[in-house]
Amino acid sequence: MLKLALLRHGQSVWNEENRFTGWTDVDPSHHGREEALEAARILKSCGNTFDGAFTSVLKRAIRTVWIVLDELHLTWIPVGKSWRLNERHYGALQGLDKAATAKQYGDEQVHVWRRSYDIPPPPLTRDDKRPQRRGLKSKAIRGAALNNRG
Repeated sequence: MLKLALLRHGQSVWNEENRFTGWTDVDPSHHGREEALEAARILKSCGNTFDGAFTSVLKRAIRTVWIVLDELHLTWIPVGKSWRLNERHYGALQGLDKAATAKQYGDEQVHVWRRSYDIPPPPLTRDDKRPQRRGLKSKAIRGAALNNRG
């Protein structure tokens, strides 16, 4: 029987700081690494084993997969990575403190940006210096998206 286990990355350092993370490539926090280890132990206690794993291209997710696979003694299985598994892009909100943003724009507006599927947060500007617009990874993602249109 085919089984699918879905696991979110452990807490990131920006989650810990209550900042919007999105596609910003931040590490898991110490607590996040412990969460990944606990998730692996739960999977192991249920007798789960896997033939493959998939993750986003963000290091907090990749490192979570590494921790889980190491604990399950499955570091040898193939791990696919895709930007399509990245969490939501928070645009210009990325890096901002969530409480300060709610104070500036209002709780309701921030809730809409965080939870709606059709109302995006404010976009990054063309001259934005954050890595999401300038890095090699973002260029590769844009190239892959252009090559896989419709």
